[in-house]
Amino acid sequence: MNTPFLFLRPFWLVALIPVFVVWWRLWKKQDTGGSLRKFMDPHLLEHLLVGRGQQKRFRPIHGLLIVWLLTVVALAGPSWKTELPPFADDEAGLFVLLKVSGTMEATDLQPSRLERAKLKLRDLLALREGAATGLIVYSGSSHLVMPLTRDSRIITSMIEDLTPALMPAEGDALDDAIVLASRMLERAGVPGSLLVIADSVSPSQAKSAASLKAPPVQFYAVKSPGARLDVGMDRAADQLGASVTQLTVDGSDVERIARRAETHLASAASEGTGERKKDSGHAMLPLIVLVALIWSRKGWVVE
Repeated sequence: MNTPFLFLRPFWLVALIPVFVVWWRLWKKQDTGGSLRKFMDPHLLEHLLVGRGQQKRFRPIHGLLIVWLLTVVALAGPSWKTELPPFADDEAGLFVLLKVSGTMEATDLQPSRLERAKLKLRDLLALREGAATGLIVYSGSSHLVMPLTRDSRIITSMIEDLTPALMPAEGDALDDAIVLASRMLERAGVPGSLLVIADSVSPSQAKSAASLKAPPVQFYAVKSPGARLDVGMDRAADQLGASVTQLTVDGSDVERIARRAETHLASAASEGTGERKKDSGHAMLPLIVLVALIWSRKGWVVE
């Protein structure tokens, strides 16, 4: 992101004073005609100095001044862009909120909506290998299955035995799941986003979504390809400012979710850790070296 130009270490600009003082003294020392002008007319001096007319306008001492100036500017840390702190993306996390209710056992998707959701979740974890991911399941209540972890194999093994029979109550406690996920992210001290994998959202949950202060959310609708989107999910997504991805027979749905998760993570990392000014001083090193190579130019004599 572009920002107004500034120096990150402006105190280095004070070094410009001794740079100009030292350079001026070297310049005067190399000006062999400077001392003679006190005793001789300038029009005579021009003809008496050997090689005076052949001197080049740009000499090594000019290159020395440029190198010094560029070095001081580089040390002052010029900056006109911002960047995320190192490892900011690695610190952000994604919590998956998986609905495990009786409706998810419907077989319009083979072998069932829940099993197809598990398969898609495995694909997503494979795409996000090494990224921090957590898992919460919900039905009539919400429960933490796995806090943020970079080992996707743990989550993959845990989802194997998840069935509605394990849930204490039937229902749709999406708001509780969102609150729990938000609390877990806060407790972990990292920013993040949420992915809700469900077949539907009850009208009451869609209404309560407006009062939730949640991290970035996206919904994954687990229904037959081409089926009409659940009204409750559509309304909840609208209330939360969330996107909705519908299941596809290929992997394009999972890839779309992964891309959106990366966007959310970058945004969450920026908000959670703060952007910083990018130091562009190192970018001036090639220019400094290029100007310094003037000293090796054939035929130039440095006095």
